[in-house]
Order: sequence, then structure tokens, then C-alpha cells
Amino acid sequence: MTRSKRKGPRKKGRTGSPTTNPDDDRRDEPLQKSDMKNEKFDAYYRNQLAIDHDEWCTFLDVCREPLPSTFRISGSRETAAVLTSVVEKTYIPHLTGVVFEDQPIPAPLALPWYPNGLAWQLNVPKKALRRSPEFKKFHSFLVFETEVGNITRQEAVSMLPPLFLDVKPHHIVLDMCAAPGSKTSQLLESLHSSQSILESSIPPGLLIANDSDYKRTHLLIHQTARLPSPAFMVTNVDASIFPTLFLPPENTAESSGRKTRPSPLLFDRILCDVPCSGDGTIRKNVGIWKKWNPMDGNGLHALQLRILQRAMRMLRQGGKIVYSTCSLNPVENEAVVAEALRTVPGFELVDVSESLLPLVRRPGLTKWLPSVGRDLKYFETHEQYLASLSGGKGTARLARSHWPPAEELGLERCIRIYPHLQDTGGFFIAVFQHRRSTAAPREGKRTAEEEPEEPDVKKARVDEDEDVMMASVTEPSTSKCPEPGSPLVETASVQGAQKQKQQQTGGDYVFKEMPYTFVSPNDPIVENCKQQFSLAPDFPSSNVLVRNPAGEPARSLYLTNDLVRAVLSANDYKRIRIMTAGTKIFMRQEGGFGRREGGAEDGAETVPRFRLLSEGLPVVLPYINPKIILDTDIPTLRRLLETYYPLLTAFGEAFQRDVGNRPSGSHVVRFKAGGVDGALLTHDLVLPIWKSTSSVSLMIDKKAKR
Repeated sequence: MTRSKRKGPRKKGRTGSPTTNPDDDRRDEPLQKSDMKNEKFDAYYRNQLAIDHDEWCTFLDVCREPLPSTFRISGSRETAAVLTSVVEKTYIPHLTGVVFEDQPIPAPLALPWYPNGLAWQLNVPKKALRRSPEFKKFHSFLVFETEVGNITRQEAVSMLPPLFLDVKPHHIVLDMCAAPGSKTSQLLESLHSSQSILESSIPPGLLIANDSDYKRTHLLIHQTARLPSPAFMVTNVDASIFPTLFLPPENTAESSGRKTRPSPLLFDRILCDVPCSGDGTIRKNVGIWKKWNPMDGNGLHALQLRILQRAMRMLRQGGKIVYSTCSLNPVENEAVVAEALRTVPGFELVDVSESLLPLVRRPGLTKWLPSVGRDLKYFETHEQYLASLSGGKGTARLARSHWPPAEELGLERCIRIYPHLQDTGGFFIAVFQHRRSTAAPREGKRTAEEEPEEPDVKKARVDEDEDVMMASVTEPSTSKCPEPGSPLVETASVQGAQKQKQQQTGGDYVFKEMPYTFVSPNDPIVENCKQQFSLAPDFPSSNVLVRNPAGEPARSLYLTNDLVRAVLSANDYKRIRIMTAGTKIFMRQEGGFGRREGGAEDGAETVPRFRLLSEGLPVVLPYINPKIILDTDIPTLRRLLETYYPLLTAFGEAFQRDVGNRPSGSHVVRFKAGGVDGALLTHDLVLPIWKSTSSVSLMIDKKAKR
């Protein structure tokens, strides 16, 4: 995509670990509360939001306060239950009534609207978090658990869209603007919600996470690696022109002798957490006070609308879409929702006022006035605005869709979250449902959009130059668009943008990711892995893939579910730009060889040995024969954690005997629940080990060991 000239994009809320970044302190320190003011911000939102004078003053006061830290307990159901108990029973009693520098410090508080008490708010000054002995210990706990993926640092309002989407394990889900991945992780947890480690951990559904920026997709992959899933894919395309995906033809049609075409893949749930101006994050990104301008939202309106319209065309009947921004601007929120409802028939807004109680929220706006120019000029109607442009002549810079619709569309069913309602950031959410399929909708003209640059936050594509920004906003055309699920043909403007980018980069615009190739279920290496771990006959060998064109299992083996296999088989990986698919389960152990093929004589080629990976263990475990799993105790686990390559003689007699009777290679050990010498294991823990000639090693990374 082409990039228009700009000084820099505005950032959406940053999500990351709960560790304190000293750079943030230096960035925020120069701006004092007395400097946190913006006349345009005050005039614009005082005119737009349905808030009286006293409440408006409270709103501004809260916007000038630091945003509390919030975190979410993630991981498997068993792990989440244990950590919730640790927080409630171990830390909360010690953090209640703490006084630091003669000031009482509130204890962590569970967010009352988050299911099962898994989300917490921590309103503690950074100084107290570092120096108070009680909170310093709790902070270390958060840091360690975040590193291993059991806790996710995430803003409270950012947790809402996946909850309203209501994902089930059988759903086909698309996250259109997914990076950095905190909401995607929530969707993955919902997709795996009915599984435990002793049940099948391969859900029948599918989650595709997409982001238009190549670097940010790697951040997305890293974030979601905490919950490896065979039902997960990551793509790297422009969300506003997300291509139609296909499924292979049905076998019944093929057997009848008729020529069949692949069927389009329609989604049950789609999350559109779109790029926005981000002024709802003003408590965290205090630079917004100095830089905010209403033109930011005007320039993003067209892109946000195209993304939402594209999502609506890919949704199956009865499906749901959640559209969300961290902006307060109605031009980015209700205006986009209204135009999408007007141009794409068959959709309605869902009333979710009774969901997630006791979440305090306000209804969506039905009236607003777009502001034009840096001097905040307002026009009651689009016609008045057109008349102001050179006496009514010239090209329109703002579309009619920037103004409130003439018809009743139920915009009050949208959700607005203001910072002062429950000590959060600002947020907007609209829940759509597809009721019926009717005539093809109209859509706005597609234009090339610039891509975000930095990988750590969700960006708003904002131009500081007003003329460049306003020129990208056009009036919707009357051209027909495809029916939901039909192929989307790229417009000449998009193709031209790609061609221009090729020229700017010397023609190097080739997708360089390796393809995903499924290996034969009878491949000797796959068969060797199945025999090594006594995998059950129903292990999905046909869903094992590798990342190379030849399909040779040279280094790593991945596993997908049936639906991911179908999508990979029916679509060109370059066209949909697949970054990752499935989860890695086996990796080649350098220098290790297994049985000789077919019992060959000495000198014949041998099959390389592969070891079971810790991230792939939850997926493979339900298929492993329980008889080959080694049972041991907590002292054995302690020895494996304290020493990287302990000798067999360092363990108890029972473990020495059991492991000594096994061949060298990869094995699975179950550490039984129990306690000894102050160490407590609340539930069975299953981990992979590697046995060499005289030592044993626990095959998990250093962070997990810590």
C-alpha cells in the first residue's frame, strides 16, 4: 500500500507486560496536570457528548488521572483456577491495609463484570509498586506469571469486545485487526473453553487473526504463543479488502461426477477492533492532550467503514460482529455503524444492555455534528458543508456518512464507556447480528491506505496534513458489491498502490514466508513419532504439516485441526499471506536417530528422532497411551528445576528404575499433586523430558522453569 506524507500516526492503547518501563516515566513526567488541557478537545466533546456540566468536569478530572493497571488471568482452566485462588487467598490478605509514605494503598480489586473473577485492577502508584515490600512481592509474581503466559497485562475496556462476541469452540472466527494480540488471546481461550488437559484439546472451530502490517503479525504470533492451538491461523492482508477464503468441494458432489467449485468460507464471529484516533486512551497516552485534533477521526472514517462493510459481507446468517474503537469520536463510532447498517442490508444492532452486569455504560449517540477545519467549524447538514466549499463547487472532502442518518437505526444500542464511570479508559462497542440475506449493498470507493509502522501498538492511520487527510474521505458510490461470501475483486486503486510500492522498493514485494505442506500420514518420521509415544489410532496424522515446499519433515512438525487443513488446502498461501498455522508438536533432536526403516541391516539409513515439545504436549497428550507416561513426585520435579542436566543417580530409586528402563529419547512425565517441604502442587503437572545415556533434562524454557 502507498503511504501518504505524515508526521506520524496516533497510537492506540499499548498492551504489554505488567513490568514498569522507565521510559514511560520520562515520557510522562514533563506533562503535569496543569498542562493536561486542550481547548479543541474540550469544545468538541462538550458539544458532542450527552453530559451535563458537573459530570463533564468530573470527566475531565478523571482523564487527567493515571490509568490503573489491569491484568487478566489466562491459560487453561486448571491454571486459571489455581492462580485466582493464589491471588485471593495469598496476596489479597497481605495487600489489604498497606500504608506507604503515610498514604493508604488500595488492594487489588476484581473487575465485577468480568466472568469468573479472572480480571483484576491495581490502582497503585509506581513508586509504591517498586518500594513497598508487600506490593513489590506481588509485582514480581505478576511479572513471572506474565512471562510464562499465565497472566496477560491488558487494559480493562480492551477485554470487553471478545466477551460480547461470545465465541464457542465450534465457531469460525475472524479477528480482522488483531495485533498486538491481547484480544486474540481471549478469543483463543474461548475457542478452547470446553477442553481440559485430559480431554481433546483440538476444538472443531477456527480462529484467523489478521493484521495488515508484516512486523506486527510477528508480535501477534508471539503474544498468542502462550496458548498454542491447532485451530489458529495468522494472515497478513489489508482488512478492508480481506480476500474470500474457500473450502474444498464436498466429497458427495465429487462422487456424483459433477464439476464443483470450492465453497466460500463464512464466519460465525468477526471482531473489528479497527484503527482509530485513540483519544479514549488519553489517561495513558498523555501526549494526546497536546496533539488532539478532530480531523483525525474524520480522516479515519472511510477506512473504518470499509473494514466493517467487508466484515459484514463475510458473516454467515445468524452470526455476530463486534465493532470497537478506543475513541470517543462519534464520527469514528456511530457514524461508521450507521452507514454500515444503511449500505449493507440484513443486519441489526443487538441490545446488550443487560450483558456483563454490573458494567456501567452509556447508550450510543443519535445526534452529533462533525467538525471541519482546525478552527472547529460545524455544519448542521452535509448540504451546508458542500455549499461552503467554494460556493458549492469542488470535490467533497467529507462524506454524507459523517453526519447522523435520517432514518432510525437503533444507534442507542451501541455502548459507550467513559473514563469517569468506573475508572477506566474510553471505549466504544457495537454488536451486529446478520438476520437475513438480501440485495447486494452499496459501498464506498476503495482507496489505498497506508500501513502502520511500529509493531507494539494498534495504530491509527492519521495524517497531520489536513489536505492529505481530507482527500481520502469520499462519497459512497452507487456501484454494486458482492453478496456475503462472494469473491472480492481488488479495485484498480488498490492494484495501482501495490504496483507503486513495488516500484518504490525496487520490485521486492514478494511474500517470502514458506508454504505449509501436509506430509503423508504414512511418512516414516510420523510413524516413528506415533510408535515412540504409542499414539492412539485416531491421532490425526493426515493433519501433520511442515514448512517447506517439498513437504519434507526436516526440522519441525505442526498439527492442525480438520478446518485449518481444509482452508490451507483450498487457498493459495501467498494470496491469503499465511504467517502461521496450527501448533508445533515435534522437533528434530540433533544427533539422534531412531529405528531403522523396515528393520534394515546395519549401514542402512535411519529415521531421525523427534522430541515432543512442551507447547505441543497439551494437543498430543489425549492421544498418548497412559501406560508410557512416567509417574513421579514433587522432589523429582524440584531436582529437574534446580539442575539443567541432573544425573540419573541424583534421583530417588523409583524414578531411577523407571527412567533407566526406557530408551534414550523423549518421554512424558506426570508429576502427581501433593506437597512436601513447603512446596505445593495443586494439580497433576504433565511435562516432557529428554533422557540421554546418564542424565535427564526437563524440556521447558528457562522462563517456565523460573
